[in-house]
Amino acid sequence: MLRGGPYSVARMKRFSLFVPILAGLLLSSLLVAQNQPTATKIGYLNARAVVEAHPQFARVKEIQTKAEAELKPLREQLQPLDAKIRAGNATAQEQQSYRTLSQNLQDSVKKWNDQQNAALRPITEDIDKIVSKVAQEQGFAIVLDQEVAASSGLVVYAAQELDITQAVVRALPK
Repeated sequence: MLRGGPYSVARMKRFSLFVPILAGLLLSSLLVAQNQPTATKIGYLNARAVVEAHPQFARVKEIQTKAEAELKPLREQLQPLDAKIRAGNATAQEQQSYRTLSQNLQDSVKKWNDQQNAALRPITEDIDKIVSKVAQEQGFAIVLDQEVAASSGLVVYAAQELDITQAVVRALPK
């Protein structure tokens, strides 16, 4: 037997003491973790319905209405120019008009999206807090957006009693 090598008797004794101690620590932490209640339910909600039920959503609808009133005429002006360009019949002036109108449309869309997002931000922050509270109260570990889960194929079936949409709507500020 080699003295002081990697497999010396002293090292083997230390290692043989280390394994039971490590196993004991792991088992005790598992037992402690088992004693703590853990939410295991997975729920879902219709996020769109919750957002639309929020009392501040009227402001978002107002912005959408104003945006559509401004954007619709721009889109209507672009359609015939777009058709001419696709057909290859557009004059240089029509092509320039198309570029200008298209840029105006993009700028307007960005402006209205920014306004809508600014109006939605406090609503979604409020809803996030309410969803967390309702989910914790009802023992849910995870809450999915019904539309996203269904359209992605992530969830193909969910029992109705896992839907917390109405509970969240009831918890919204009045």
